[in-house]
Amino acid sequence: MKLPWKTKGIVLTAPLTEEVDNVVKFIDEYLAPNGCNTIALQIRYRYQFKKHPECMGYDPLSEADVKKLVAVCKKNGIRLIPKMNLHGHQSGLPNTPTDGILHGHHEKINDIRDGLLRAYPDLDEQPDEPAYYSRSICLTNPLVKIILFDLIDELLEVFEADAMHIGCDEVLNIGLCPECKKYSNAKLFGDWVTAVHDHLASRGARMLIWGDRFLNSAKTGYQEYESSANGTDPAIDTVPKDILICDWHYEKTPTVYPSVDIYHEKGFEMLISPWRVRANTDQFIKYAIEHDKGHIAGILLTTWCGSGDLARHMLYGESGKWLHTEEIARMVRHIFEEE
Repeated sequence: MKLPWKTKGIVLTAPLTEEVDNVVKFIDEYLAPNGCNTIALQIRYRYQFKKHPECMGYDPLSEADVKKLVAVCKKNGIRLIPKMNLHGHQSGLPNTPTDGILHGHHEKINDIRDGLLRAYPDLDEQPDEPAYYSRSICLTNPLVKIILFDLIDELLEVFEADAMHIGCDEVLNIGLCPECKKYSNAKLFGDWVTAVHDHLASRGARMLIWGDRFLNSAKTGYQEYESSANGTDPAIDTVPKDILICDWHYEKTPTVYPSVDIYHEKGFEMLISPWRVRANTDQFIKYAIEHDKGHIAGILLTTWCGSGDLARHMLYGESGKWLHTEEIARMVRHIFEEE
């Protein structure tokens, strides 16, 4: 697909350790030849951290594993950006078949905490409650910055990265603990995003973030996952303007995407981030092209299936294990191949 922007990127989940070589081959033999120049790798806590090994997630990648990914991206001029979820999406249940990804659930369940909250359950915004959809980090606990900034530094070093994507999407649990209740949700979120931004900037790294928490659901008409209904959206006026916002929209909407215009009005550069449904993606891209005021840097296609599963399907024609893998593969071809 011919697109007018410089950045042509994709979000891949960190591969299972047994799939690293397949994903390296996928990058080298498919993504790079088809113009991909940016990969955000959803690492979460799936790395063999040296400073806080207690925070390692399921099937963690070794330094050698990561260096294989770094090498193939360097070889092909691809910017490799580690991605962590640094607020919400701290829990869930493994997908079936297991691909190392934790997914949220809509009912309250005794779910599985990911690396940080498994090691330090007191850093959970609601440590004694069943989770609704997904757990969140308590933003007022002083230990949070100490631990997470160490993990950030380690990932920036091993990935040799000049940027990090910090997630922060779909935060439904915020401002609930006694200390957090002292502040507005906009202040909690804005102060946290600014603190992480400033830490990354001190390391020479740019911040990328999902944009949904900066959008007011009532004003924009987006549903509650693609926008905020819990008061975080005023934080858009308090965070640094050099944050690169990834504006994701998956659902069928009217032909208007007000977020594209909001980010321009607020002075932010952005990437558009569609997912798997072609009609919705094409509509989003059309609106973005027509309303680009020079503030859209490009596209960052999301996948959310196991990267090894996607690689094997696209390289060898194997049937996808996950429900949406083959549909996602069609979207990858739609975005990256010339038609």
